[in-house]
Amino acid sequence: MYTLGIETSCDETACAVLKNDNQILSNVISSSLAKHQPFGGVVPEIASRHCLEAIDHVYHRALDEAGIEQKQIDLIAVTRGPGLIGSIFVGVSFAKALSFSLGTPFVGVNHIEAHLEANFIQNQKPNSFIGLIVSGGHTSILRFKRNRYELLGETIDDAIGEAYDKVAKILGLGYPGGPIIDRLAQKGNPKAFSFTKPKQDGKFDFSFSGIKTAALNLCEKREKKKFLPPLWRKVRTGVRLNPPPLSSPARGEENKFDDDIKYSNVFVRDLCASFQETVTGWIVEKTLLACQAEKMKNIVVGGGVSANSRLRSLLNQEAAIQGIKVFIPAFALTTDNAVMIARLGYSMYQKKKQSNYQMLAEPSLKIGE
Repeated sequence: MYTLGIETSCDETACAVLKNDNQILSNVISSSLAKHQPFGGVVPEIASRHCLEAIDHVYHRALDEAGIEQKQIDLIAVTRGPGLIGSIFVGVSFAKALSFSLGTPFVGVNHIEAHLEANFIQNQKPNSFIGLIVSGGHTSILRFKRNRYELLGETIDDAIGEAYDKVAKILGLGYPGGPIIDRLAQKGNPKAFSFTKPKQDGKFDFSFSGIKTAALNLCEKREKKKFLPPLWRKVRTGVRLNPPPLSSPARGEENKFDDDIKYSNVFVRDLCASFQETVTGWIVEKTLLACQAEKMKNIVVGGGVSANSRLRSLLNQEAAIQGIKVFIPAFALTTDNAVMIARLGYSMYQKKKQSNYQMLAEPSLKIGE
């Protein structure tokens, strides 16, 4: 069975072809990231226009790489929410039109739940587990039991990915902030700065806006004492910075990255390390608490921040102590992609679930809906 996955929830336009439930035949992604970088974040209008311009090309390329023709598609799975309304609308409209023209069934899936399904391309899905979503727009703890997802807790303000982006912006490191801070943190002192743990009413809720403000205050104190890191000084005086490269430097080019963003600045490195150690610690602590409360022995992680090196190592380390198994997707499947959409759509279709042409794009779609 060939399932076409379509993902257009935000700034990526993606199509993939999945054979049965575990063979990835193609995984094509067109990102508008470069268009958003000058603004330091995703601009919804730019994102939706990119989806509209790229969707047909991405679709045909996915079929070409999979080596199949349109008439061989058995099922279409598409993101129906949550996300940006304009972007989701492009994918949903494309899926409906394709379904109608080919006479092929389609199913709308929840983008957040699909992030967790990315783990089950090569792995057997446990009957029950605690799901951890960590991305630019969402930070949530879910319970999966009796074939249903339920929300246990979520962020009450910024998502963890947003916190990374904002701290990176404060330091002038460019956008997106996650990969840059992760690299800087690896050469910093994670105990250089301490941050107050926020309090929330919900046992499994998160808050990341406070630590962003604390990082800003630290930088302002350094400015007053004239111990200002070079990056912060440039930002405050209005000098535009070119973001550092996101890929690893080529052999012989290792020091170029250091020179470009003042990698050797102790304050910047230590702040990044302390920030990362703190937020990943909060995430791991509450995830393990959820496992204890729900008596679960499996944790399934999804979302772009699941690529973070410290989160991966700390969660695996702490979970192993308690005898808990951790599922984290391959790096290629951590960010928004259509493979995860196809995988969840396939699973839903096997349970006799199917959508009709009255299905709408739902930017505020909740877990379990």
